Amino acid sequence: MILSDAERAPEDGFAKLFERIYDGALLIDVDSGQIVDANAAAAKVLGYERRDLTKLCASDIHPHEIPRFESFVHEVVRRGNWCSDSLSCRTRSGELIPAEVRATFVQVFGRRCILAIVRELRTQQLAELGQAVRKINHDLRNTLTTAQLLSDHLRESEDPEIRRVAETLTRSIDRAVGLCRQTLAVGRAQELDSKPVRFPLAELFTDIVAVSGLSEAGIEVHLDCPEDARVYADYDQLFRVLLNLVRNAAQVDGVTRISLSATCRDDAINVDVVDDGPGLPAEIAANPFTAGVAGLSVKGTGLGMAIASELASKNRGKLALLSTGETGTHFRLTLPAG
Repeated sequence: MILSDAERAPEDGFAKLFERIYDGALLIDVDSGQIVDANAAAAKVLGYERRDLTKLCASDIHPHEIPRFESFVHEVVRRGNWCSDSLSCRTRSGELIPAEVRATFVQVFGRRCILAIVRELRTQQLAELGQAVRKINHDLRNTLTTAQLLSDHLRESEDPEIRRVAETLTRSIDRAVGLCRQTLAVGRAQELDSKPVRFPLAELFTDIVAVSGLSEAGIEVHLDCPEDARVYADYDQLFRVLLNLVRNAAQVDGVTRISLSATCRDDAINVDVVDDGPGLPAEIAANPFTAGVAGLSVKGTGLGMAIASELASKNRGKLALLSTGETGTHFRLTLPAG
């Protein structure tokens, strides 16, 4: 590290200032691109020992944006003054972190260098995202409350079919309002602990079909559930698990039939969701419960399956992909009996 002996050099003041910079600071050789020094803050942000950073080039830190980074360096040298840009920095673990990089041209021990200040933006972006979620959640809850009042009026209709639909609509809105309230109160993405009750699975199956919109989409639904099949779980959380599975299947092009069935054993109950679609893409099938993966090739955000897996675990259950291929896809939720 070229500043390590600066206590006895004219650059003594620069070395002290370099070390005391609050954000990560890197000294990069203009001609070779090698990192010739780093302060403790940079080592902490990037997950390296300081001396290990001096064995790297700047391109090792910005492997996905090398042309942009090289253009940035050229601009810094040309202007000889402070410039800034937003770049992604790769840490030692391979994680890409968003950062604002400010840099200027300096000469240290006669060596042409770039002094780069790296301010990681994860905390700022998370704070902004959290604020945006709270605003959306607040307005969404108000909208749902209005819908809740309208559905209550529909439940007073003399038409039995309207009352039946209104009852299903009311339960769905109640769940949505509850999720909004939970998010605003808890202020985190982690799901709350389950509140188990004993209930018949057939009731849950009927509720899911009523709100899934499968019939409107022209998809045939087959239900098979023993009358005595009962589980001890959080009704709303289990509802979300199975609704995610059913809706994901319905969104796949080529699906014409979905089967929802339950099988009782002495120690467990298996709930199977099977479709007749073309199967999942390989990248999804390899990691079906990883957040964001499902968004690669299937409509949606890719969060549904990750949420379903988390909620299954909270109810002492396990969600598994048993098979997928040209003849269809088979998911199984296993829950403790009773």
